Amino acid sequence: MKQRLLTGPLDQSLISASSSWLQSLAAAFNFSPEDLYRIDMCFEELVTNVVNYSAPQFAQQPVNLHASIGAQQASFTLIDPAAPFDPFSLPPPTLAKTLADFEIGGQGVHLVREFSNAYRYQRRDNCNRVELVFELAQPTQSPPLASKMLRNTDRRSQLERPLPSAVCDGRYRRNAKDRRALGFVSWTQIFQGVPYAAVEDLLEGLTIQDIVGEIVLLKPGDANDSVRVVMQGQLRVYLDQPGSGDFIDVGIGACVGEMSVIDHRPASAYVVAEPGTQLLVIDEDTFLNEIMAIPRVARNLMSTLSGRMRRSDELTIRRMRKMLEMEQAQRELQYARSIQKSLLPSEPLFAGDPRLDCVGRMCTAREVGGDFYDIFFLDPQHVFFVIADVCGKGLPAALFMVRAIAILRAQSGFERQSADYASRLIARLNDQLYEHNDAQQFLTAYCGILDLESLTVRYINAGHNAPAIALGDGAFEFRGEPINPFVGMIEGLRYRAGELQLKPGSVLFLYTDGVTEAEDTGGGMLGDDRLLARLNAAPSRSARELVDAVFDDVADFAAGAQQSDDITVLAIRCPAV
Repeated sequence: MKQRLLTGPLDQSLISASSSWLQSLAAAFNFSPEDLYRIDMCFEELVTNVVNYSAPQFAQQPVNLHASIGAQQASFTLIDPAAPFDPFSLPPPTLAKTLADFEIGGQGVHLVREFSNAYRYQRRDNCNRVELVFELAQPTQSPPLASKMLRNTDRRSQLERPLPSAVCDGRYRRNAKDRRALGFVSWTQIFQGVPYAAVEDLLEGLTIQDIVGEIVLLKPGDANDSVRVVMQGQLRVYLDQPGSGDFIDVGIGACVGEMSVIDHRPASAYVVAEPGTQLLVIDEDTFLNEIMAIPRVARNLMSTLSGRMRRSDELTIRRMRKMLEMEQAQRELQYARSIQKSLLPSEPLFAGDPRLDCVGRMCTAREVGGDFYDIFFLDPQHVFFVIADVCGKGLPAALFMVRAIAILRAQSGFERQSADYASRLIARLNDQLYEHNDAQQFLTAYCGILDLESLTVRYINAGHNAPAIALGDGAFEFRGEPINPFVGMIEGLRYRAGELQLKPGSVLFLYTDGVTEAEDTGGGMLGDDRLLARLNAAPSRSARELVDAVFDDVADFAAGAQQSDDITVLAIRCPAV
C-alpha cells in the first residue's frame, strides 16, 4: 500500500494545500473524477472546520494528512492538535421541507458521512484523528488488496473496530517520478556508497512527507520513532528556541532523528522544517532491523554523527563564548549602575536642616538609565535643583547623563546673584553637550534656584514635564510655563526663565515622563490626571510620603508589566514655620 503524508501549519494555507495535495495524488494514482470529487469535498470540509474553529492557541501548530492508497481502496487520516472534538457526534441535520426552509451551514459532517464508505474519530496522543475510507470506482496502479472493506459496510455509523489494514499481495512499485526521487539515496550521508538496488524494496514501502508551511517537527522532550531523510528543502536544528539565531542546518541528503531512535530517549533539540521540504520517513523498526543491517550504513551513520557532533561542539563553544561575554557585560553594567547611583545625592537629603524636606528616587528600566536629579546648596541661602531625562535608554543614555551632571556641577556657583543665572547655566550646558554629540542625543530638564529666605524660585523648563506644585496648603497643580527647547541638539540657544513665589508648606514635585507614561498590562498609560489625583489624595505632604505614594501608585497601575522607561521623582518641600 502506498503511503503519503502532508504536514502543514494550522492556518488558512492548509485548506488550499490539502486540496492541491489530493489533486496530485489523484493524478499519480489515476483516481476517477468521481472519486476525486468525493475525497476532496470531504477533506475540504474537515480541514476548513479545523482551521476556522480551532482556538487561537493552536494556530501554526502542525496538522498531518495521511494517505494509504491501495488498488481499489484509499484511506485518509486527518490529525490535528486542537481541542478534543468528535465531528461525528453531531446529530444529523434536520431536513428542510421546502427550499425556503433550507438553512446554510451544518451540512458538512452529514456530507462526509454520506460520501465516505467508512469513518471513525479517535482522540490519541493529545490529537484529534478523523479517518475516512473510500472504495474507488476504478482500480489504481496498485495490486489488489488482500482484504478490503465490504461494500455493504454501513456508511452512517462509526467503525466499531480499527479500519482495515489493507495488506498488499506484493510490494508496490512506485511510479517513475518517485523512483527518480528516491534514487538520490546512493549519495546521501547514511546511504553513501550503497547501491540503490540494495535498498529499493525497503524504500518503496516508506512514507514521503511533504511540508507546506514552516513547522516544528520535534521539540525537546518529544518522543520520536522515525528517522527523517531530507529529499528536498532544509531542516534547522535549534538548541535554543526556534529563531534564536544559532542552529545546525540539515540539507538535502542529511537526516535527523537517528539518535533518539537508537537510544529510545526523547528529542533534545527543536527540529524546524522549512516550507516546501520533502522528507523520506523511515520508521524505527525498518531503520534498526533492516537499514542498519546493510553493509556500510553503520559506518556512514557513525561518520554522520561525528560530523554533526563537531558542528554541535562548535555551536556550543560559540554559545559559551557569548555567555561569558554576556556575563562580563552584566558585571560591567552592574558596576556602571553602582557608579551612576553614587552620582546622585545620597540619602537623607539635608538631614538636620529644618528649612528643607527633600526626597529623590530613581528606578531605571534597565541596568543603567538616562534619568537623573541633583540638588545642592550654592550658598547658605540658595539651593540649586534639577531633574532631567536623556533621550534613549541603556548605556549610551547613562554616559550622556554623566556628562551632563559633570557640566552642571562644574559650572554651578558662578554668577548666582545674577537674575538670569539659571538661563545662563542651561545655555552653557546646551552648548557644551552639543559639542562632540555625534549620536544626536539630547535631554529635557527642569532646574531652578530656590531662595530659602524669600521662598522665591527662578526656574527653567527645557522641554520637560510640568512639575506639580502645591502653594501652602493648596491643591497640587501643574505649572510649567514658559517652556524652552530641548538641551544639547542646537548650538547657541537662549532659555527664558520663569519665577514662582512659594509659601510656607509649599511643595514642588518634579518627575520624568516615566511616571505619567507608566504602562499597565494592556498598554494603557497612567497619565497626568491620575498623578495629580494621587498627590492630592496623599494623607501627608511630607516629601517621603509623597514619593512613596506615587511609586506605590505606579506599581499598582502597572500590575507587574515591564516598564520601558526610567521612573524618577524629586520632591522639595518648604515646611511651614
